[in-house]
Amino acid sequence: MFKNNVTDHKQKVETIIKNINTISLELKKMQELSQLLLCDLILHFDNPVMTDDLKETEKNNPLFEESEISDVSFTSNSFSV
Repeated sequence: MFKNNVTDHKQKVETIIKNINTISLELKKMQELSQLLLCDLILHFDNPVMTDDLKETEKNNPLFEESEISDVSFTSNSFSV
């Protein structure tokens, strides 16, 4: 009975170790991927590529447009309860 318990425990520990190794490998892959994505973002924002479509869009829709604000009264309304 004691031997069965030891072998069962040993198998569980081996399974746990395998799972930890698998998780570790996946985390390393995720770290590498996130570093690559970060590099892509840095490159994109440091050296943006202006395509013809983007240039045309910016010509038609400037980033800062004068907004039309309607005449709004900012007087406070008082309500009685």
